[in-house]
Amino acid sequence: MAASTSSSELQMRAADALAYLPVSSIMEYRKGETIYDPNRRSNSIYLVVTGTVGISQLADGGREVLLDLIRPDELFGELAFLNVPLVAERATAIEKTGLMSWNVAEMESLIMKEPRLAVALLQALARRNGEFTLRIASFALDSIEQRLARSLIRFSERLGTQEETGVVRMMPITHEMLSRYVGTSREIITQYMSRFRKQGRVSYSRQEMSLHREALRTVLD
Repeated sequence: MAASTSSSELQMRAADALAYLPVSSIMEYRKGETIYDPNRRSNSIYLVVTGTVGISQLADGGREVLLDLIRPDELFGELAFLNVPLVAERATAIEKTGLMSWNVAEMESLIMKEPRLAVALLQALARRNGEFTLRIASFALDSIEQRLARSLIRFSERLGTQEETGVVRMMPITHEMLSRYVGTSREIITQYMSRFRKQGRVSYSRQEMSLHREALRTVLD
């Protein structure tokens, strides 16, 4: 499979859009608080200032599939542009989070004044769609163990800080959250995470997660 977009590239593309957005007031959300869902629709585009937001798709039967984790300086909520009656998407604060937002009318006005904002938003959307395409390919071709390793690598690139030793440290991600991202049960995720820990590929606690990316990449060979 093709390599995923690097963290530095994501930051550059986000900065392209942020350069054209005015500062707005910051809204605070507690850990676990819902930002929007099918029962509380949103008509705004959001920017994460602090914290992390989880974007989920609600499937039939109430099952929730984690699509992505959005970190500071990244935008989400593009579905507000569609103006459709039912959007089965939920945004949740994974930790204490601060957001700026602009409603669709404001965004349309900004785009009319600065067309380059539209180009930057389209680039960000294309990048996200490209990542979803890679995930679909992973679901078709990879084993659960490989999907988990690939997911951990991606989260480490987006959310982690690499030390001189090569270890990457990042926020803790629960087995439940990983199961919703990988597409399996929490029990199976726990089984593979325990194996990865015994192999020295990862370590984790309630405070943080540490992993060796190169060791995890061997799972993909």
